[in-house]
Amino acid sequence: MVPCFGLAPYAGALRALEGLREGGTAVMVVSCAQQPVIERDVQRLGLATDGVFGCADKEPVLLELSRSLGRGLMLGDHPADQRAARSAGMRFLQARLDGQPSFAGSDGWFRSWREAALLMRYA
Repeated sequence: MVPCFGLAPYAGALRALEGLREGGTAVMVVSCAQQPVIERDVQRLGLATDGVFGCADKEPVLLELSRSLGRGLMLGDHPADQRAARSAGMRFLQARLDGQPSFAGSDGWFRSWREAALLMRYA
């Protein structure tokens, strides 16, 4: 959603996530940041979510979400995000918002949140 905590969100990020939630999709924020840090940033952005999780390791959180909600889709920008998603049986879309190079094994990638919104509808 943001290039770094405390900064403005990427163009279209909030709308894309709000659109998913309005359509009945649960939206969770899972970050390696400490819980209070990520909660403050989500609150600052005004994003309505179904859960916010600050954790040192995303894999256990994603496994639990997958068990309780069913197979999900994770958006991330790091190979560790992809590994955690795969371990939880989730699909993975790679964010390449600041020109990040692609890495193998993603179910797709996006360079803008407009692209992400379209991909999320069909992923």
